[in-house]
Amino acid sequence: MSIADPREPDKLLPRLLVAAGPDAEEEIVTIADYLREEGRLAGEREGRLAGEREGRLEGQRSTLLKQLRLRFGELPQPIEARIRAADAVQIDGWTERVLTAPTLDDALAER
Repeated sequence: MSIADPREPDKLLPRLLVAAGPDAEEEIVTIADYLREEGRLAGEREGRLAGEREGRLEGQRSTLLKQLRLRFGELPQPIEARIRAADAVQIDGWTERVLTAPTLDDALAER
């Protein structure tokens, strides 16, 4: 007897049904359907959470850009591109310095 590859559940289910016999078929199919649905819902939750994180980060980027423009005037395109590509840690650091940094370069210095 070989062990089935869990990445191929469609091949495993028929083998389980044969091994368990006809009396267990309904229960096994019900469990398989339940597990498929749980996997689908978990994927949706993860996708939604990733979207929410990206949405928050985009909001933080937009706020930082607005603060920098108000403080230092129009921003050069490379600065805007740098901020739009930045991760959450960079955005947090720059946001902390935007009100106290004497220059744009100081506000966006890597620390």
